[in-house]
Amino acid sequence: MSRTMLFSSLLVLGLASTLAAAAPKSVTSAAKKQAIADARGEGHAYPLSTSRHSRAVTVNTSGAAPTAAQVGDADTFGHAMIWDGLLSTGTISFAADCTPAPGDPAPGPDDRCVTLNPAPATTTFDLPDIGRMTLPGKTSHNILCHWTSANGVYSLFNGTGVNANARITLHPYLVVESSVLGNPLLIDPTTGLPFNGSLKTVPGTTYSDAQTLASNARVTRNMDDSRVCIAGAISRQGLIQGYGLTSAQVDDFFKNPITLKFGLSGSAQLLDFASLIYGVRIMGD
Repeated sequence: MSRTMLFSSLLVLGLASTLAAAAPKSVTSAAKKQAIADARGEGHAYPLSTSRHSRAVTVNTSGAAPTAAQVGDADTFGHAMIWDGLLSTGTISFAADCTPAPGDPAPGPDDRCVTLNPAPATTTFDLPDIGRMTLPGKTSHNILCHWTSANGVYSLFNGTGVNANARITLHPYLVVESSVLGNPLLIDPTTGLPFNGSLKTVPGTTYSDAQTLASNARVTRNMDDSRVCIAGAISRQGLIQGYGLTSAQVDDFFKNPITLKFGLSGSAQLLDFASLIYGVRIMGD
């Protein structure tokens, strides 16, 4: 079993009980109950320690350091990977009625429920800060890499009486906070405004399911999606080339504490219900 598959399995261990506890009272039909039952055996990972352990670093003894043209990422070449911790979200639910049913436990501090607009209207949403972690200064030197997994269940249903388009689109993002980004002279090129202490980056790909459903048709799917780091959630060259920081400012960025806050935005149409959990594991060098 690969590390990504193992992480996804841990993340979804017990999802059925989480969904049953968090599902709004509108989730009562046989189809909805069956969809949740189909997710049994999946579940929720919990945040781990961000303690850093010392590890030997491979040293390049061949002479001159390799260039980016040779190895693609010269900043991290030969560096050991450091495990920097894990953040997980609360349960993210979508329903026509988000009022908890009598006897249901109170939602957790990071649980969110999006009230769906009546079909066939579109529902848009943005859920900031639904999972977070703070890395001590000097946790990493050049990069924060990510493994991002999303797990859950959703159902599209067309009750309009005619053929209609149904879809769900999910955009995960990370808000990265640092005192270095509080410098009012630093301008975020993505907005044209000062960073004001934070920037936004993407720790995974957009998930989208769009299809045309016949009248009274239902499609229910389990979601098990992962994305592994390539360029990194944040990297030295990304901060320099993409955000305009100097090399000295990037040094300060990695020497100071860094807070990561997970958010999810997107839209839905003819979505009957959904319940999702995200997890992000961070690695550095």
